[in-house]
Amino acid sequence: MPSAFRRASALGSAAVPAGSTAAPSLVPIASVPVSRRPYGLPEVVVGAEGRVYAAGGTFSQVRAAEGVVLTQDEAVHVPMDPLDGGLGAEAQTKAEKKQRQWRRWSEDIIPALLKPYLSLLHESSGLRNMEEFRQPKGCVGCADGRLIEVSCIFFERIEKISLCTCTDPALQLLNQGLFPCAPLEPTLAVDLNVLDFARSLFANAAPNTTAWCETLEGFLSARNFKLTTRDSLRGRFGNALLWYATLTDTKNLLMRDYLNKVRGAILSMDDEDGEDEDVHYEPQRLRTPTDEPQPDEPQPEDGQERDKNEGFHANRSSEYLRERCPLCFGGENWCKPDELVDVIVCIDACFTQKRRKTDTKQWQGPRTHPETIFIPRDEVDAMEAKVEEIRPPKKSKSKGKSSETGASVEPDYEPGMRVPTSVLDGCNDSFLAADEKRIKASTLFFADTGLMALLCWHDRVLWLVNMTSAGEKQHYALTLLMKLYEHIPESMRIGLLYDIGCQLHRSCEKFGFLGDFLNRIVFGISVFHAYGHQWPCQVIYHPRKCVGFGLTDGKGCERFWSAIKALIPSCRVSGYYNRIYTIDTQVKHIDEKSLLGLGSWLQRKWKTTVEKKNAAVEGLQAVWDLGYTEALLRDEWKAQIIEQIKPLTKQSKHLANKEIEGILALVKNRENNEKELEEYENMLEGGEYDDGLDASTVQAYIEDLQNKIKRTRKTIENKRAKLSVDVRLNLSKLIGNEFLKMRMNALAVKQRIRD
Repeated sequence: MPSAFRRASALGSAAVPAGSTAAPSLVPIASVPVSRRPYGLPEVVVGAEGRVYAAGGTFSQVRAAEGVVLTQDEAVHVPMDPLDGGLGAEAQTKAEKKQRQWRRWSEDIIPALLKPYLSLLHESSGLRNMEEFRQPKGCVGCADGRLIEVSCIFFERIEKISLCTCTDPALQLLNQGLFPCAPLEPTLAVDLNVLDFARSLFANAAPNTTAWCETLEGFLSARNFKLTTRDSLRGRFGNALLWYATLTDTKNLLMRDYLNKVRGAILSMDDEDGEDEDVHYEPQRLRTPTDEPQPDEPQPEDGQERDKNEGFHANRSSEYLRERCPLCFGGENWCKPDELVDVIVCIDACFTQKRRKTDTKQWQGPRTHPETIFIPRDEVDAMEAKVEEIRPPKKSKSKGKSSETGASVEPDYEPGMRVPTSVLDGCNDSFLAADEKRIKASTLFFADTGLMALLCWHDRVLWLVNMTSAGEKQHYALTLLMKLYEHIPESMRIGLLYDIGCQLHRSCEKFGFLGDFLNRIVFGISVFHAYGHQWPCQVIYHPRKCVGFGLTDGKGCERFWSAIKALIPSCRVSGYYNRIYTIDTQVKHIDEKSLLGLGSWLQRKWKTTVEKKNAAVEGLQAVWDLGYTEALLRDEWKAQIIEQIKPLTKQSKHLANKEIEGILALVKNRENNEKELEEYENMLEGGEYDDGLDASTVQAYIEDLQNKIKRTRKTIENKRAKLSVDVRLNLSKLIGNEFLKMRMNALAVKQRIRD
């Protein structure tokens, strides 16, 4: 039993006088003012209210009195709480302990380990040759520190080593190829290769630290390697994995920044300046659980944001976009004068990637990925406020007013739109995604309801937005587009494919959400959803019918959702920061695989394009052999578009009257053409022509008038057939006829049903 233990009856109630400067010691339970769970006593049993049950009796540990400052020698020998980050024994809340531990990791340990970690990677050839690093190095015990015992987890064994606290234990462990579970006095360390393997596994399968630790513990237990406490691996291993991931992410960011600097100044780089340079590291700032910016946090000035302006040039996309997809945004030859667009992107939302709402208000460490692709929440909120300010709330539709109000049958197009308003209303009513009020994920049970992604043509994620609303609101898509606008040259044209692209285009034209950027966007609808839109909408927005999209299907987002579907169970119950970080890590893994496969992607797409082009050429050649030219086919297609995007006829009490007035106008036009035709025929018979006319010109006029008269008569016959009136009836006397009014409204309903 440790010498610090004494019988409870022998110590008395005055074992620790008030205001004493002595280090904390064990006292009778009756003299404890505030209960506290003791740490660092694995050989005894800890009971309720911090009681310690030992062979010598029942004891408890009391904190030092407030305002007492321990000397350095006294503080060294005070048993430290791993979650307490080495701070004094003052009673703190659990959240404060976590914050102190986070601050020690982020501000002290990770910056101190960054440069040694890079050296270890270099000297061990990427952790392949670790034999020479396994040998214990450094102090094995001195007066400046004390020995601590650390259990080291390897793939096939558990080893125990002793470290002296005179040197940072985390640094000693890293030099031996191990990573600690705690920043100050770790009791467990994990082999770096084991951590790398776990990270790779969680990138290719659903992340599950509990299952991994149970498997590893069972595997080692079968070989007679056991930890001293039951089920103690999960928490400590998870902590080591978390901070090792932070270390590797910081290392990757450091290497990326260094390569960018070298790439930009390769000709003027001075080797001597970089020999003694220190590794710079900016720790993550602690934030409140609501992730609000701290009042004293310096805000980046214009031109200082990394992802917005770094590497930005008037004729090139930002460095961020060039890294996201070098095929779409790399180089300066992105302009395609022969095409309608320069870059194609797609947008979609996913409501399966959501996170449950919890009642706990436990503090969470602000764990963020250094290369996150999520747009900050303040930018999303700003766009939401802008949309709500500009766009008025939707009014409820009044019933029974559309058929008897005398609505015009003339084309009812909204400004800037090629599709009639009636068609757009039909698409809006038929698609759930277009209904912002439709509940797709209840905000009563879920704090984060889904994700919305912006992907390029090559299925590489450009940005993600974390959704918190119950429906698919437009401000999420507008936020993504405005973010893209900030990163591209001023003349780059974008082709956008979205499930409800027609509705997004309509809102942008109506309320001017995107400003000048709107003129550089060609809207389209993802190919699988396009067939659910009304036919006039498909004629304009279908990617197979819209010039510039080629064979692009716009379903890259769906493929991305499929790639990260393994994250759904774990992200559903994880914390806010852990969910965002997990998705960022998975996207990073997908990017690495995608980058290596871009060459195969290009080869596959090129082969498919050539095959489809050859088949199309054969089909066109067969049509040309029949005498139909390409110009004729294009003219017919334009005429078909004009005809098919005409607004459908509405019911109205004036339909019959307008039809009669149209017939009377055609009759008058036919009579004028007949008189003019008679004059030209008389010229041709008499041989006397007006100035500037000759026989051939008059003959051409006669043929043209004959064709016009023929077409007019045919049109009059068709219109009379619609009215079902005899040729001999006086049409002017039928204006206001009730029967004709009901007949024309019935024909309008029939036509709408057919269309």
